[in-house]
Amino acid sequence: MNESRLPPWAHERLQRFIDTHLGRRLAIAELASAIGYSESYFFRAFKASFGSTPHAYVLMRRLERACELMLATDDALCDIAVRCGLSDQAHFTRRFRRAFDAPPGEWRRRERLRPS
Repeated sequence: MNESRLPPWAHERLQRFIDTHLGRRLAIAELASAIGYSESYFFRAFKASFGSTPHAYVLMRRLERACELMLATDDALCDIAVRCGLSDQAHFTRRFRRAFDAPPGEWRRRERLRPS
């Protein structure tokens, strides 16, 4: 096993921790503390294990959660943005468009029309 990667227990614990706390700010120190690592070692091990920085991973999980909520609810996009830990609808729209090549409202309409 590569020493710079997180062990499976730490990887799984972090995934659960992040998914549980997506609606609020997640600092590197808090993520590192959740598995008992120093910040500098945590950052390197996280990137080696998850393939991205903690910030990029958390942002993608927030956008994925937003996708789930857009399909499962009729909640307003601004409410979904805040529930997923994004600062506001404009920030949500910018990040969503960059990740999925469509604004959230358009994506929601298209995906709801797609056959199961």
